[in-house]
Amino acid sequence: MTNTIKLGFFGTPEISAYVLQELFNAGFNISWVITQPDRKSGRGLKVTPPPVKTKAQELGIKVFQSEKFDREIFNKVSSETVNLSVVVAYGSYIPSYFINSSDLPPLNIHTSFLPKYRGAAPAARAIMNGENTTGVTIMKLAKQMDTGDIVVQKEIEISQEDDSSSLTWKLIKEGTELLISVIPLYLVGKLDVVEQRQTNIMPSCAEKITAEDKKIDWSKSAKEIHNKVRALYPWPVAEARINNTDIKIIKTGWSSCESIGKPGNIIDVSRKENKIAVSTCDGVLLIEKVQPFGKREMTISEFINGYKIEKGMRFENV
Repeated sequence: MTNTIKLGFFGTPEISAYVLQELFNAGFNISWVITQPDRKSGRGLKVTPPPVKTKAQELGIKVFQSEKFDREIFNKVSSETVNLSVVVAYGSYIPSYFINSSDLPPLNIHTSFLPKYRGAAPAARAIMNGENTTGVTIMKLAKQMDTGDIVVQKEIEISQEDDSSSLTWKLIKEGTELLISVIPLYLVGKLDVVEQRQTNIMPSCAEKITAEDKKIDWSKSAKEIHNKVRALYPWPVAEARINNTDIKIIKTGWSSCESIGKPGNIIDVSRKENKIAVSTCDGVLLIEKVQPFGKREMTISEFINGYKIEKGMRFENV
């Protein structure tokens, strides 16, 4: 029975709060939660608790907050005996003295098919690199990031409509189902775990998204630019400049038909189709939704009603 299994939980953002709720719904006894501190957010810089704290308080679960896991936090949670700890996007390194403090290492949901795309941005990097599939992995937490033994994995298709948010949620929901199913088996040693080096998959790194990633290089292919736009939404969002106006490009499509003119040239502006067609090195990028800096997201019809955007203009590299 899951209600006899006591869990500790590490997590911070909305996806972690979702997993916490599902573990609770499945009947697990969650003794404590560790999450990041409250932070200022939004235009008013109001101090806001992380979603996991809000969810834990709603469920009546004890909450500890810390920028990083240290001996003080360790001593506090050590007094609360648990059968297993679960980690989902906590946002800080968990030291080996905690990992080794119990017979069974904590379990972690990682949103890639490990050892591919270890690191901070697996969903975004998979989309940006044009992958057709990725996966979710339940693994043992290890000293080095995302190198732990694989408990179970599931391959997931990446839709051409997926952006980083939709793909991450798809992976987290599948991963949560896997986690709930394997915890009882993991605790009694009925799972055959696999070392990552035994998979014959070449390890790769999903590096953190940086400000440099936001810039669009119009000399790239239409598909590459389209993948970048998908990968960077909803954060930090791809950026471009047209007619001295900086915009965020929210949604695109692409066509492999022959491009006309230099990369970055606008070859068509259509209110009827709600698209701006832009030439690239090997095709056409179809811009469908944008957000001028400081404004809301707009359809192309709305955008060209307020900004002078015409065929023959050229996007600059930001």
